[in-house]
Amino acid sequence: MKRHPRQKAPAVLAALPVLLVTALLFVVPPLSAETRTEEEIDTGRFGAEEPEDPAVLPAAEKGLDTDWLYLGLRAGPSLRFYTPSDDTPYTGNDTLSVALDIALQANLQVLSFLSVQTEAVFTWDNASLWAYIGPSLAADYDYRYTVDYTAFSFQFPFILKFDFFPGRFRLSPFAGMYCLVPLGELESSVSLNNEKEFSSYEIFPSVGFLGGLSGAAKFGPGMIIADLRYAADLGDFKTGGTELFNRSMISITVGYELGFFTKGKGGRP
Repeated sequence: MKRHPRQKAPAVLAALPVLLVTALLFVVPPLSAETRTEEEIDTGRFGAEEPEDPAVLPAAEKGLDTDWLYLGLRAGPSLRFYTPSDDTPYTGNDTLSVALDIALQANLQVLSFLSVQTEAVFTWDNASLWAYIGPSLAADYDYRYTVDYTAFSFQFPFILKFDFFPGRFRLSPFAGMYCLVPLGELESSVSLNNEKEFSSYEIFPSVGFLGGLSGAAKFGPGMIIADLRYAADLGDFKTGGTELFNRSMISITVGYELGFFTKGKGGRP
């Protein structure tokens, strides 16, 4: 009787599904709902990524440049320099005047690199000027007399700032103008021969220019801010029709600000 060879095709076909499943396990990476977000599917990026360098992160991701409006409060010392006017007999100033500046500020972020800031700064002046009087009939020596001026005022600056975001900080060089509005009259104290005479004078608003550098760092819900600036009057400080002195200032203030009116996605205008 003639034997026919055994048919092996059915066994091979039965093994095909097992071979296909094994190949898929080795070739296709496993899918996970937790690691396959919609954003990853769109971008083709999967799995954990290395943290980005803070220096190249967008400002909004650093907690900076996320709002349209920032309101803040600053305070610090202000060094004041007084130069006597040519029309006065004063020849110099005795001491460097130091005042305390307290500032409320509102900063509007116009563009990602440009902002406009207005302030109301409470401050005061305490100028000490002196002069000599020549010999008189009663004495053959010079008299020296000192005049102390004290005045409280509000300074209203209008500032243009250029914003940069190195690392997790904001640095803003700025420049602007200000108007100084006196609060009350100028108090004067004249010292001569150990005697003092007191008087007061009406004073008028003045204008000036300023420039400096401000910085901010994210801290809590807002930002810690610091401000270094130089400011100077464009004209002499006047009382009535008399020019007394020209004034310039260097101030260093620190404070805190909060942001309002969050921008759209990305934190950019």
